[in-house]
Amino acid sequence: METPVQVSGKWLVDRSGRVFIPHGENIAHKRPPYLPSAAGFNADDAQLLAREGFDAVRITLFWAAIEPAPGVYDDEYLADIARTVTVLNQYGVTTLLEMHQDIWSAKYGGDGAPDWATIDDGLPDGAHDLVGANLSNVAFWRATDNFYENRVATDGVGIRDRFLAMWRHVAAYFAGTAGVIGYGPLNQPPTGAAFLACLANACPPLQIDRLRAFTRDVTAAIRQGDPRTPIWLAPLITSNYGARPDLGSVPDRNVVYGYNSYCVVAALQGGGGAGCEPQWQAGAAEADRYSDQQQVPAVVTEFGATGAADALSANAAIFDAYRNGWFHWTYLGGDPATVAHDSDAQAIVIDASKPRSGDNVRESNLDALARPYPQLTAGTPGPWSFAIGTKEFDYSWSPARATGGGRFPAGSETVVAVPQRQYREGYHVRIGGGRRVSDPGALQLRIASCDDSGPITLAVLPGLGADEQGC
Repeated sequence: METPVQVSGKWLVDRSGRVFIPHGENIAHKRPPYLPSAAGFNADDAQLLAREGFDAVRITLFWAAIEPAPGVYDDEYLADIARTVTVLNQYGVTTLLEMHQDIWSAKYGGDGAPDWATIDDGLPDGAHDLVGANLSNVAFWRATDNFYENRVATDGVGIRDRFLAMWRHVAAYFAGTAGVIGYGPLNQPPTGAAFLACLANACPPLQIDRLRAFTRDVTAAIRQGDPRTPIWLAPLITSNYGARPDLGSVPDRNVVYGYNSYCVVAALQGGGGAGCEPQWQAGAAEADRYSDQQQVPAVVTEFGATGAADALSANAAIFDAYRNGWFHWTYLGGDPATVAHDSDAQAIVIDASKPRSGDNVRESNLDALARPYPQLTAGTPGPWSFAIGTKEFDYSWSPARATGGGRFPAGSETVVAVPQRQYREGYHVRIGGGRRVSDPGALQLRIASCDDSGPITLAVLPGLGADEQGC
């Protein structure tokens, strides 16, 4: 089956050329067997996500689960992930598959690599929290250095080579799977001992060269398994906090720049957003520069890790201003490797083995995250914004194709998510250059253009007032 989206310049586009913007959740279960289904994630969650206006998820995969022994792949693990992808797709929710790591592996209190690919030369283990490990755990540093340098494992094959072969296998397994919109080769690639230098935009050339070589080689490996699905490249972990990406030229045109957005102050205090806006803005600005330079889309693959609704809303407003899609961290409670003091506070559903209701759902997080946005645009997006106080959503776009080569004809439909929780008393619209073709109060507002001259403008307003339409 054809991949549902492809990259066209700075945008992801669907098969008809409409620009696709993801708003989604990270789905992570960081304990063996490392499966969302083992945590209880099922069709109830897919339905909840769709109902709240989300159109994507980022499912975390774990090398330790895929390749428990060198060269031995657990395809039943991949089959279970594929079943979850299929359920999500049935509800119109797409999936980014991402190879996750926190502090490299379970040996250092995190997750990701198998024990056989965790080689620290016997150096002393240190802090097992996300902040402390990056700042001072020399065993963790050495294990990641040995990965980049392709240290040979007990079977005589380099562990970096094994990682590339594993990705080739995974990409071939999922090639053509309905609903898959991308592969993320490695979550926040580590910097080793260079964390503070890279944070100060003084990353040693060796670390930059390692990242770029890894990015090139893992892209080639994935392309051998799947030639079409977009690859979502990640910068070093320090870009989480506004540092330069240092990725260099993209090795493939069908790639997305996927960046995480966090704050050092929030990480140190275990959540919240006090004093964080400059750092969030810096990360988005760096992503925008890289997106412009390389002509690739920029999408936020993680943000949040807090139950502070004002911080979530502030992040989302920044991403709107930069026209970035995003994935919130995280959907499930009980995350054992997070900067949040309370791993349940950052979640949407605290315990997926229980009903999705009452105290098991963090409604305040949904109030901040389930917000209007353009899911599919028949043209090229202009600015959009949502005022969470007044509930007014504004958007404008041109019918010129983001792919180049013409304009969308009259009657082409743009789809805007309008979550009911923001418009409990209904909504009405003001449209210039288009008309509403969806039912009143629909969760997906569909607007057909009047002609191909544009621009088309939209305001969504709370309450059941009379629509004003352009044709």
